Amino acid sequence: MTDLNETAPPPAGFGVRPSRSGIEVGLHRKLPPLVIRGTTLSHLSRTVEIEIIPRLVMAHGNAVQQSAPVPIPTADGEVTDFAELVLGTENNRAADLIQSYRERGVPLEAIYLDLMVPAARHLRHLWMNDEWDFADVTLALWRMQQLLRDFSPAFCADAGAKSAGLRALLAAGPDEKHDIAHMMFGLVLAGEFFRRDGWDTWIEPDPAAAAFIQTVRTQWFDVVELFASGDKKLDDLATSIRMIRRESSNRNIGVMVCGPAFTERPELVLLVGGDAVVSDFNHEALQAQNVVNLLTERR
Repeated sequence: MTDLNETAPPPAGFGVRPSRSGIEVGLHRKLPPLVIRGTTLSHLSRTVEIEIIPRLVMAHGNAVQQSAPVPIPTADGEVTDFAELVLGTENNRAADLIQSYRERGVPLEAIYLDLMVPAARHLRHLWMNDEWDFADVTLALWRMQQLLRDFSPAFCADAGAKSAGLRALLAAGPDEKHDIAHMMFGLVLAGEFFRRDGWDTWIEPDPAAAAFIQTVRTQWFDVVELFASGDKKLDDLATSIRMIRRESSNRNIGVMVCGPAFTERPELVLLVGGDAVVSDFNHEALQAQNVVNLLTERR
């Protein structure tokens, strides 16, 4: 089993289930107590369950405005320059650039969202257009994951993270193996924002694997977040969500979805049976908390 905290490059495809210690790097706190199991769903109609609740959650999540992070004062080519750094073998140069921004007063939150996320998209573009091969782009995205782990203690310390007593399961959508390197970067980044707000997180890259089902059955999660890169597999995603609700040890588990298709058409969350759409990493823990609150009220 390969720990996400290891520094050796992962095997091709990143098809290895990470261990818990690797996911929780940077926060040394005890697991939250398990919520008492055995609660029952309310007798609300199916219409309320998959239509009214999601709309309430999305509206409630957007109602609370947080101050925007300070933008990175970069030139137009800074994203591509950063991508070139991680495409090289000297990862310390990318780390030095991040640190230089921090010394100029730019928070890691802004560095992640305004530099690393666009750089990850650019790397995917390079691969899709055959400008760089799959192996090089995969290693570059792995190096970006390593940077997230390296700066994780500082990221959580900047926010003064305190345990929220909640747990999130983060997973790719079905049939996303073709884009697993880019997807894994998104999963690890999402985990960083959850941990910054005091959540414990667990990453499962492959929702079709037996390990994923076993995790859902045996571990307590308040929320599961699924990442989908497109809208071609929505039926499969809906099937996965039904399975999660059926097998979860938490009968009131919240389901959030994330990805370009849902950002452009948030109403698709109703089609797949989710509870909320995440369009901004910075607000996902807040939305997840809203999901938990609303589903708890239904008990």
